[in-house]
Amino acid sequence: MVDDPKKQGRDRQFVSTQEHEVAYIMKTAKVIRQKALEAIRIASPARDKVLAHLRGKEGSP
Repeated sequence: MVDDPKKQGRDRQFVSTQEHEVAYIMKTAKVIRQKALEAIRIASPARDKVLAHLRGKEGSP
């Protein structure tokens, strides 16, 4: 559940460094924890950008 009821729906588009969200990225992209955290830091907190970065669809910075 979202902390702020006004933000319903948009929260799903973002990923943070909370354990369950990092685990989701690790499972989805089949990477280790360190790679998932690095991708979150580099690509931005947007879930689709993190996954695209890990799949190599985005150029390296």
